[in-house]
Amino acid sequence: MKSLSLFAITCATLAAYTNAVRTFTILGGQIYTPGLAIVDAPQPFTPLGGTTLHVAIDVSGNGRLPPYTYQAFPNGTVPTFFDPNPSDDDDELNPLTGTYYHNITIFLSSYENGHNLTVSNNTLPPSRFNNSYVAPVLSLERGSTVKHINWIWPDCLRKGLGEYNISIHQSFTYNASDYYTIFRLPITLTNDLDSTRDAADCELLQNPLITEENQRLSSSTIDFQPWINGTGAQVDYQDGDKDKPSSAGRVYVGKFLAAWVVILGAAVIVI
Repeated sequence: MKSLSLFAITCATLAAYTNAVRTFTILGGQIYTPGLAIVDAPQPFTPLGGTTLHVAIDVSGNGRLPPYTYQAFPNGTVPTFFDPNPSDDDDELNPLTGTYYHNITIFLSSYENGHNLTVSNNTLPPSRFNNSYVAPVLSLERGSTVKHINWIWPDCLRKGLGEYNISIHQSFTYNASDYYTIFRLPITLTNDLDSTRDAADCELLQNPLITEENQRLSSSTIDFQPWINGTGAQVDYQDGDKDKPSSAGRVYVGKFLAAWVVILGAAVIVI
């Protein structure tokens, strides 16, 4: 166990709540999603309250992805054509290939309480409702590898305490194939909410509840976690001249990491 601690690996078995089994992979306090993003906070089943939901997401694969693979334009998406090394000689932008984000959207959902609320839907909220949901995740803190989402708890949650999921949807290209993943991070909304917060009306944020089966059918998931299975993501920028090397090269996770990964036990939660 001493050797494991040197690699800052956190291993724990999450408590059983009800009948839906969910497995989490936590390494050094970071929660690895089935997509490219890594959740730094909150931890599963954290009791929350106060004024704001805080979510921190590392979009760089712990520094393995070059900035242009997650650098957003104003609409929050990485365009299909984007040149990380523009020059005056370029007549047009070259295609970005390999591995990169399209967008990240986030919802707060609870079947028990009948909520599926928009936290960030990859659009800018109208100025008069700027406290309702968060701007596109990839456009936050431009240049930063970690995106901090600060969302004011809406008005209807005064009576909606209990078990919730932070539902993180990722659309991305991985090694030239497109994927759409959904990761549900359970939290417990148990602490008092700040009654003085600038809370938005839930009617502005409510979406239809989607069954777990429909979410599964709408997803396209990689068979392994790209940053910790020893394979890693290939990040290619296809330069216009085939005889020239790739501008970005390729990035792979060292295979030695696979030997130090601990997969957490099953977590059973309310959905």
